[in-house]
Amino acid sequence: MNNYIKQVGYELRHQPMVTITSILGTAVSIFMVMAVFIISSIDTVEVSPESNRSRMLYGKYIHVIYPDGESSGSLAYNTAIKLYDNLDGIEKMSFSDGWSESQDIAVGNSDIVSLPVKKVDDVFWELFDFNFVSGKPFDEATVKSGLKKAIICSSVAKKFFGKEDVIGREIKISHTPYLIQGVVKDTSPLLKKSFAKVFIPYQQEKEEDLWAESLAGNTEVYLLMSDNADENKIRQQVRQRYATMNSQLKKQNIEVIYHETPFNASTVNQDFGSNNTPDTDGPKRMRYLVYTILLILPAINLSSMTRSRLKRRVAEIGVRRAFGATKGGIISRLLGENMLLTLAGGVIGLILCIIFVAFFSNFFISYGGSFASGDIMEASPTFNMMLNLKTFGIAIFFCLILNLLSTGMPAWRASRVNPAEAISGKND
Repeated sequence: MNNYIKQVGYELRHQPMVTITSILGTAVSIFMVMAVFIISSIDTVEVSPESNRSRMLYGKYIHVIYPDGESSGSLAYNTAIKLYDNLDGIEKMSFSDGWSESQDIAVGNSDIVSLPVKKVDDVFWELFDFNFVSGKPFDEATVKSGLKKAIICSSVAKKFFGKEDVIGREIKISHTPYLIQGVVKDTSPLLKKSFAKVFIPYQQEKEEDLWAESLAGNTEVYLLMSDNADENKIRQQVRQRYATMNSQLKKQNIEVIYHETPFNASTVNQDFGSNNTPDTDGPKRMRYLVYTILLILPAINLSSMTRSRLKRRVAEIGVRRAFGATKGGIISRLLGENMLLTLAGGVIGLILCIIFVAFFSNFFISYGGSFASGDIMEASPTFNMMLNLKTFGIAIFFCLILNLLSTGMPAWRASRVNPAEAISGKND
């Protein structure tokens, strides 16, 4: 390693322009690849309060076909029970509202503020690891009895009360008084399944709120898989339940369409309609294509620079070959030396990428908001979403691939020089 560092230092002194250009070229390439990777992984990265994303599945929609038309939308509670309750491989199930929305929030005679409100049950707080500043989650009795209690975010507590410890105080939600039971740390709107500013108990829909032959309502299901559970086997169970439901609905000449539900974290955050089957492979193929282009094109240019640097070392390589260095040894040495330059460029590229995604990406990329367009300005990824072991691992992996692509051929050609011609200076 010490010899590699000395060689890199030598090249910086004697070929500064080519060497620095190689580092900057690597930095730009890693910057672009990692920007794509971080932005595309925001919907799947495991960060509090959605630390269980790899084990989460979501039952979201129902699609009903009639003889003269169709309807689709959120599930009714009873439909959700028939389709998702007691599935093998599912550890816990939680219910939430399918169409969360902003509601008017006020305290006493204060100004009314429109904030995102989410209806959740007691199990919701077991699936999502919120950081409670004070108070506690809803329990089963609170949810079943429909008590007017609320859990609010720190920013809401500070806005209305000037402090976070506000347990037992009253807040009005759509002009209805609620007692504050807990205060949690704020989360990013990019964590769409857990984000809200105010949480209230979920209630099963009333009969008048159901539609589509009482199959549709305002419910979404969150499912926590057991360790090592196979999500495809879980979908097979749900597919069979759809078939059973259709056999029961046949006499009414109604059919429910199966759309590969329940969805995982990667799929559920796609922009697809309630009457469509989401494309799970298309986005992956597009990302892989982008990664390939962003790696191969810079690698071609960097390969030319590497070959230019190695021309000055032909005599050195010839001497090494004359003293018994193998072709494999020459190749591994050149790859190792260039890997240091690639890692230097990778570090620079990763730092630039994190700065871009954290502070500037919302000027170029619309992440969207779960409740209203105002969420977009809040929706920059947090550093916890970007800085994790997976991000660093992927960055190192891309550096390795770029190093192999840009240095492999020049190193292979350099290892094949004739020692006598190389030492005499006759080899190109």
